[in-house]
Amino acid sequence: MPLIDDRRRVCCASHHREPVEGFTTAGATDHYPPEMGLEPVHTDIDLHIDLEGRACEGTVTVTFKARRDGVCEVTLDAVAFEGVEVVDPEGRSVSFSYDGLKLHAVWLEAATRGEVRRLAIAYKVVKPASGLFFSGPTEAYPQQAWYAATDHETERARHWLPCIDLPNARTKLDFHLRAQSRFTILANGAQVGEESHDDGTKTVHWRLDFPCPSYLVCMAIGDFTRCDDGEFEGLPVAYFASREHTEDDLRRAFGRTKDILAWMTGHLDMAFPFPKYYQFALPGFGGAMENISLVSWDDIFVLDAQLAKEWTWLVDQINVHEMAHSYFGDAVVCRDFAHAWLKESWATYMESCWLEHSKGQDEFRYNLFADAHSYFGEADGSYKRPIVTRTFNPSWDMYDMHLYPGGACRLHTLRKELGDDVFWGGVQAYLKQYKGKVVETDDFRRALEEHSGRSL
Repeated sequence: MPLIDDRRRVCCASHHREPVEGFTTAGATDHYPPEMGLEPVHTDIDLHIDLEGRACEGTVTVTFKARRDGVCEVTLDAVAFEGVEVVDPEGRSVSFSYDGLKLHAVWLEAATRGEVRRLAIAYKVVKPASGLFFSGPTEAYPQQAWYAATDHETERARHWLPCIDLPNARTKLDFHLRAQSRFTILANGAQVGEESHDDGTKTVHWRLDFPCPSYLVCMAIGDFTRCDDGEFEGLPVAYFASREHTEDDLRRAFGRTKDILAWMTGHLDMAFPFPKYYQFALPGFGGAMENISLVSWDDIFVLDAQLAKEWTWLVDQINVHEMAHSYFGDAVVCRDFAHAWLKESWATYMESCWLEHSKGQDEFRYNLFADAHSYFGEADGSYKRPIVTRTFNPSWDMYDMHLYPGGACRLHTLRKELGDDVFWGGVQAYLKQYKGKVVETDDFRRALEEHSGRSL
């Protein structure tokens, strides 16, 4: 997800350390991935989305696989849910407790290693504080756009979706989303079905057969303008926005997407890993986010003819950034936020590499200079911290200039040290080796060492 700067971009541990002045505050703890004796492997999201009532209601069924013998309990993040009920669809005896923040379920009989268990969680969420955002006409703003859409980074899916809301918990997804028939219904993955109902609603079924962390789960429902842009290597490409924007506006904003896809898949020597490339832009949404196969944008980046003269370059850079996450962050997921540079530094560096390809060495070097300037401004003017650290307050604090341009400059330093052939060959091998898996920094280091024969 891109930061905005003045240049281009609009747990569980008990160890206490001295805070990094300006970065953490007193009491900051070390954060680690959660234990998962019962690992979630699939999530079925069967919800009715009520845009007028700003609510969602239904059942989410989570499938778990036991990683060892004797496990019988799970804890899910679930904030401010109403009317919670939990059952085992196979009829096993299960009890649960819910305190408004965490949902804790316990089976009477423990699972054996490799056994599959399911929990069906029925609930309702009304006007969630975050994660799922609603918009619609009001008396004061009668032209306001209709939509319900999600935006999660870093830990906000929990406000509408029961889940382990941290990166190393990744599940395949099925969505059965019901809303008024007049609305477009989008979600991660490929559309596999649609059913109309007598009450003027419809249910659309989307499926993602790729493990997805909670922060990349995405749906968008609303009254949208749609711009189809054909296919890229058999994958559909399309753009969506609220009705105040036209197809021409969307094409001006995102019409270079297939060119960027062609460059990126070739440069990384890997086919695009997901079944479509859709992007949607909505008013008041903020920034851009790399949700798997369904990238979200604020509609400030949708370009009319006048704005396109000034901002096409900016939209293209952000487009590169979010697309790069399809590889660094989506296909290969950082195991926890301590290693978030493995996605954000990479996405930032790929912006520069796109300029190297499309604009030449001067633009490439100037972009790297601007990255260094942004990083040193924070490091010299505010605080210095390790690029990889487990000690932070909220995980969002990690998303700073150290993580974005600071890490990008370090990647370029590594590239210059190894040389282009060794560096890019090692990166391609790293992506292939860890596709569909979680990684830490040492995994990246070892992949580059194996490819280069160097001690890094």
